[in-house]
Amino acid sequence: MAGQDTSGSGPSANGPAPETTDFTSLMAAGLQAADQRDFERAYELFDEATQLAPEDARARYNLALALQNLGDLENAVATYRRAIMIDPNLIEAYINLGYLYGKLGLDEEALDIFQRAIELDAENDELFVALGDAYRELGFLEDAIQAYAQARTINAENVRARESLSDVQERVRFQTEHIARLEAQLRNGPGTPDHYAEAIGAYLEAQRYGEALEVARSATQLFGDDPAMFETLALVYEAMGESERAVEAWRKVVDIDPTDIDAWERLGNNYLELGLVDPAVEAYRKCVELDPENPATRFNLAEALMETEHYDAAILTYKTLLDEDTSDDALQADAFIGLAEAYNANEQYDEALSICDQLLRDYPDESMGLYQRATALDALGRYDEAIEAYINSLANDPLNADTYNDLADTYLQVQAIDDAIEMARMAIALSPDMDIAFETLATALRAAGQTEAADAADRQAQALREEQGEEAPQA
Repeated sequence: MAGQDTSGSGPSANGPAPETTDFTSLMAAGLQAADQRDFERAYELFDEATQLAPEDARARYNLALALQNLGDLENAVATYRRAIMIDPNLIEAYINLGYLYGKLGLDEEALDIFQRAIELDAENDELFVALGDAYRELGFLEDAIQAYAQARTINAENVRARESLSDVQERVRFQTEHIARLEAQLRNGPGTPDHYAEAIGAYLEAQRYGEALEVARSATQLFGDDPAMFETLALVYEAMGESERAVEAWRKVVDIDPTDIDAWERLGNNYLELGLVDPAVEAYRKCVELDPENPATRFNLAEALMETEHYDAAILTYKTLLDEDTSDDALQADAFIGLAEAYNANEQYDEALSICDQLLRDYPDESMGLYQRATALDALGRYDEAIEAYINSLANDPLNADTYNDLADTYLQVQAIDDAIEMARMAIALSPDMDIAFETLATALRAAGQTEAADAADRQAQALREEQGEEAPQA
């Protein structure tokens, strides 16, 4: 079963462990502890082994297994990703990582990992079942059918593949019959706006976007003065990822009904998707104007002001929000975090620290509060305190690549070069397209005298910038 395999403790092909009795005995003792289901002891032993051999993929893999069995799923994910970075062919790490992503509700990430695992082991029927599960969670039912069918082709006796295939085929049949009834209803007309909306919703659920778009356009022609029809059209465009068209549709909604707060908010969201921050700010301002007592609308406005680098205005908006009583604890915590971020961006680091201290009194484990506190301490040159805050932030959010990268930078400030290298590599393991993490790694490697590896990291950073259409930072 995924997550329970503790076999195979030999060194990986990439980055073999040093031939020392200490490392070998730690690995053996860790495996023995895992066999006895003493996962806390196994974790301690494998953690010590990774410190002796930081580039041994199997040691990382066994450490991740121990974390997984201890229920620390996010740290297990981070550790599996680090193991894969060391040895991209470690199939067991892909399998367990994919299952963990599924448990955490990160279905797109699970899908990506299972697809990569199948490239390594295309005859593994259980991998195709897992791929089918990921497709099903995302609503890609036809893709799920193909994956389950492939699992059965590889192994006709796979019971879960057979049952899952049958379940998804039945769901597709139900969707098809339901859509057929709705289509007949529209053909026999005259249809009402509700009939069209129901049909569009069914098409969207089945991810039949072309047909949803066709019906939505027909509805807007038939009921041109009904804002709900343009709202439906906007939702279809959003589902298709066409934010520019969605903006056009939401603009039509607010032209017909200028008091529709939800439409103004969706309009602002789509402007942000297009990188059009100033129009987004105006849309969010309209939301606040229409519903000044709604804290969520002011929070959206403050976030948009941050995007436009209007930090003073963002600070004022966050403070106004915090001055009012709200029953939404999560929104209040987010407002504290936003205010701290705005102070940091405005180089008001003492004020940022004060806000973080207020937040952390009520929410001591708030990872982003700890992160903003670390950012302020870092800027003030209080590096040891910043390192502690970054580490505490990662303890509560171990999948945040930005935190690892910033921690690496701070380790460089105190000349903890090995720690800086490891943290930069963790950032890259979690976010392989993070060019700034490669820059940080290059700086750390150069400080360690590893010139060739540093040059390779610089080249990777440059390649990522070119791929993303960005310019290299100025020296």
